[in-house]
Amino acid sequence: MPFIRFFSLGVSRVFLTIKHTLGAASHADSQAFTEWRSLYVAALFEKDEGRMIERIAQAKKALVVRARELFLSEGNHQQEQTAIDDALRLLHMLEHCAIHPHAAH
Repeated sequence: MPFIRFFSLGVSRVFLTIKHTLGAASHADSQAFTEWRSLYVAALFEKDEGRMIERIAQAKKALVVRARELFLSEGNHQQEQTAIDDALRLLHMLEHCAIHPHAAH
């Protein structure tokens, strides 16, 4: 099961990253943040391995779209950009574990 390998990467580090990512809402544009965050959370907690890959792809697409929006907009978006970077890294790890459940880490 990929979740076991995923969480063997360091449970405390993973949960700290999730907490930091989801806590970025204080300065984020609420509608755009809510959209990528809801897709991100759905991917993280999907129990069906086949559906998980699809949810990860949806979340990654929303994160990339939002990152582009932030890049093109004025203002300081460092907190949300950091949260997006963290979310993309975590989704990449989860995707790797789901696709290659028996790969050595």
